[in-house]
Amino acid sequence: MKSKILILGLTLGILSFNSCTNESEPVAADTIVTTNEVAATQKMDNAVDDIAVIVDDQYELSEGTSTGRTIGNYHSILPTCATVSDLGSTATVRKITITFGNPNTAACLFRGQFLKGQIILTRTVGTTFPKIMTVTFNNFYINDNKLEGTSTWKREMIGTGNELHPKTTFSMNAMTWTTREGVYSRKGERIREMVAGFATRLNLADDVFATYGTFTTKHPNGSIYTWLVAKGTALIHKTACSLQKTPMPFPVSGKLKISKESHYAIIEYGNGECDNLAMLAIDGGQAKPIILGN
Repeated sequence: MKSKILILGLTLGILSFNSCTNESEPVAADTIVTTNEVAATQKMDNAVDDIAVIVDDQYELSEGTSTGRTIGNYHSILPTCATVSDLGSTATVRKITITFGNPNTAACLFRGQFLKGQIILTRTVGTTFPKIMTVTFNNFYINDNKLEGTSTWKREMIGTGNELHPKTTFSMNAMTWTTREGVYSRKGERIREMVAGFATRLNLADDVFATYGTFTTKHPNGSIYTWLVAKGTALIHKTACSLQKTPMPFPVSGKLKISKESHYAIIEYGNGECDNLAMLAIDGGQAKPIILGN
């Protein structure tokens, strides 16, 4: 769910206003939605999205089969400052370590973010689906924020014939995101389904992904946000949008609901165009245009 939202955080700040509250009465801290909370949640979402993309990519690169992706001339999306090592693999268990950075490059630039440290991928060797992989981290940072915990990645192949395509589920259970503001934790799952382009794997420009699922993020002050994307209104990402001269790595359609206690916001991402525009409605109010950005 790579929805980097600039104006969203500012707009959601108005949720802290309660027309029924007398100005002389204090507002409980746990009922206020702040710009900082929204921004921090979004940054963790972007980080988890990057990890899911990397895991998908490394599976495709090394494990593609006739019932998955034919590895052939497939190229890794990792930057040149990242190295992949096979550490501890056996005949039944495959274990690879991705290291970002080296003595000459402290961190690696990937999709606009700086990564350093290691991601460790471990899974059993087999030919049947679903494929299950555990994802752990070793001193791993994104933009100086530390990501820790263990997640599970699952790949299924669904459909038949020309409709065959992959569906991956990234499950999070108490992943933590440590920043200068404190520790954030997340649980839930993100499903990423390739709905177009699987039959032409060497042509990235026609790849289309649908992302949906639900997860919660707990902030250092105890506030909990729930993010929900229903399968029927999945966020649609076109790889071609990211390949433009001016990349637009945002959903081109779909609906995201963000809620905290009794307040919520609905973001709708458009009708399929590669742009940075969306519509935002708060607590059922009139939708207004917003601009997506870093």
